[in-house]
Amino acid sequence: MLVGITSEGELGENIAKFFDKVIVITSPQKVLEERPDVVIHTFEIPYLEANNNRPLAWNINTWYAINIGRAANKVKAVNVYLSTFMIFDGKKGYYSETSTPNPINYYGLTKLVGESGIMSLGNYLVIRLGLLYSMQYKGLLFPFIKGILRGKRTIKCNSNFYVSPISINEASEIISLMVKKELRGVVNLGGKRKSLYEVCKDLGEMFEVEVIPTESKYYDFSLDTWLLNSLGFSVRS
Repeated sequence: MLVGITSEGELGENIAKFFDKVIVITSPQKVLEERPDVVIHTFEIPYLEANNNRPLAWNINTWYAINIGRAANKVKAVNVYLSTFMIFDGKKGYYSETSTPNPINYYGLTKLVGESGIMSLGNYLVIRLGLLYSMQYKGLLFPFIKGILRGKRTIKCNSNFYVSPISINEASEIISLMVKKELRGVVNLGGKRKSLYEVCKDLGEMFEVEVIPTESKYYDFSLDTWLLNSLGFSVRS
């Protein structure tokens, strides 16, 4: 199996470790030349940057992904698009694969349109990721992690905001297994429902940082992982 990834960033590098033959896709033309069996859309403008640079986020998360996807479709490659829980509005939580999207930020909008474009091509696997985190990933948790790295000993975190967290390392492993199992359709991938405070507290204990709970507007972006579990996958994060 020849696997193409669209970025050598942290997520792409972690996913690549689980495959024997991997190439980096930098353009639709390269897809047509190399003819991979699978294209995994790892290149994205993440949450913090996307909301601050909308033109770039739209160009990469949406149009670039769709154009790569069209080329992949021409060579009969499977498009694996990595989407996000942020395509939802956070009003009810436990969103399933069939829940109606309603993004409330620009990052979520770009990813929703990107996944819709990929779906329209057929022969796809859309993986809607829960709260991704690592010490470098610039997602929702990055301000907290940046505070730790800068030496803060006390940090506040929202106890009224719920997510389905999963580390980049574990997400990469499960994504690779999904690809090898030749899954198709839409699948949620995330851990157990936790508040941001609980996630931050777990990380804080690793670095001896005191985490103080705060409350703001209620949101629940947790994902229903019934389908994931029924396919034989479980998340340790």
